[in-house]
Amino acid sequence: MSARLSPGGALLRSSRMFSIPNPIPAPTSGDVRHQLGTLAFPTHLSITTPESSRARGDWGLKRPLPLRWTAKTSTPSIRVKHIDSIENVTDYASSSEHSLTLQKFHELNLPITVPALPNRYRMISQAVTSVFEEDSDFIAPESAQGASGADKRWRFQGPWLAGMTEGEFNKYLRTTVRNKRQEFRDFLKARLASEITASQQQEALDKAADPPTPVQPRDITDEQFSQYVRRLRADRVTLFAVVSEFLDLAPLNPPSAIANMSIGARIESKSPNPYAERGPPVTHPSAGLSYLRSNAHAENHPLYGPQAHPSPVLARIISPRMMSAPAKLGVAGFITDTPQGDSALNRKTYRSGRARVPGISTFDAEIEGGAKCYVEPRSANVNSAGKVIIKVNDANEEAQVILKETIGKAEIYNAAPKTEEFQLRASTQPLAHEYQTQRGWGSRGSHNRNAHASEVFVSGSSQTYGLDR
Repeated sequence: MSARLSPGGALLRSSRMFSIPNPIPAPTSGDVRHQLGTLAFPTHLSITTPESSRARGDWGLKRPLPLRWTAKTSTPSIRVKHIDSIENVTDYASSSEHSLTLQKFHELNLPITVPALPNRYRMISQAVTSVFEEDSDFIAPESAQGASGADKRWRFQGPWLAGMTEGEFNKYLRTTVRNKRQEFRDFLKARLASEITASQQQEALDKAADPPTPVQPRDITDEQFSQYVRRLRADRVTLFAVVSEFLDLAPLNPPSAIANMSIGARIESKSPNPYAERGPPVTHPSAGLSYLRSNAHAENHPLYGPQAHPSPVLARIISPRMMSAPAKLGVAGFITDTPQGDSALNRKTYRSGRARVPGISTFDAEIEGGAKCYVEPRSANVNSAGKVIIKVNDANEEAQVILKETIGKAEIYNAAPKTEEFQLRASTQPLAHEYQTQRGWGSRGSHNRNAHASEVFVSGSSQTYGLDR
């Protein structure tokens, strides 16, 4: 039997500084990839330690870890499953797969954005916004009404009905909904009293009369309430909105809402919830990956100044394009699709003038190290299942060349030949005359089509720019 802890020891044991949080539940999907590969999201805390402490096996735990497995790795990061097992040892494993993925994602400088609306809502879809904006980062129902008329909450007390099985739905009706029958009648009476009060006040305003006394729910008669219930049952869209408001259900677009919107029927003028298509997220929409609100910044190159495009990212072609299915790319440890439309990664026509990316259409086993290509990350969001969805675009050609020069695979600055004859001609003859002579323009200004056309480039040197000193 262990000794009784002192008050100070009990406080330290329960403190967040000296305790490991409980692991979050693992994915419940039956996909075999969740059993054989890396999980879609981490479930345990990742622990690291300085190099000086790791050499002694000190990870801040109850006992030191063996140096044979922890001192010879280049990614010192572990997850602890059990501090004390039956054999009185610490059960741990490496967590480098998620730690390195997080580090690579931070290097992309991407903010987490709100998921895009489905294709049928493109006409009312707004620009891509961060999940930390005030009109979407809230969980209180009363805050949703004042956020530009759009209910974009990500947490609800009720479940998402579209993601429930028949058994779960019947259990929810039996245990939660049936016990609230009287509460729902009181809610409807309060709503009816509010509507009658608003109607009477508007009528008094039109007649320039004094506003009447507000109607209370106890003033509603049984006949008025019965007529109100019949009117709700005939209007399925309004009934769905009333039930969702009472039970605080996760957003679910009714089938008739799209048809009513197309013919201009009465419906609340608000943009749909971005989580109505696939369900609300299980955590905060950012998932703790990034706390950036925008990537609106320009990279400043030491020689070429501010850049119009960010540095591209080298992506691996995981799977080439198959018929109508887009190719799969590996970007910073995440799998993404190639961009839609006519692009270098997804050529629609052979006359687009874009260079073909090797390995994007068919598998090429002759490419050393596998097929790769440069892409420009555009946005990222976390879906309801906890997976990270990254959108990419074609990388700018000039940005690719500048990046290759940085890593030593290309040369731009001072790449032109610098010979004595060239420097002498460039210093003694006017540049315009030299350019006209080389391009084949005669003295009378007529173009000589048979002349050999070649351009003259003035290379940078210590005499021209003073950058090589």
